[in-house]
Amino acid sequence: MSRSRSFNRFHRYLARQKRRGLRSVLPQFQMDFQYYGSPIDHSRDMLNRLKGREVELELLDA
Repeated sequence: MSRSRSFNRFHRYLARQKRRGLRSVLPQFQMDFQYYGSPIDHSRDMLNRLKGREVELELLDA
């Protein structure tokens, strides 16, 4: 990994940590986060779709 890329990733990490810290302290942001809910993880759905496509391709090849 190049030096500038690792530098950017580190600063994005620090900014994320700072935002989380501010959300935990400031009450108006806590309510907004609870209202919108936690981020949705779509990775399992994407993997299931990919597996389905692989099965379809295998059936078409046979």
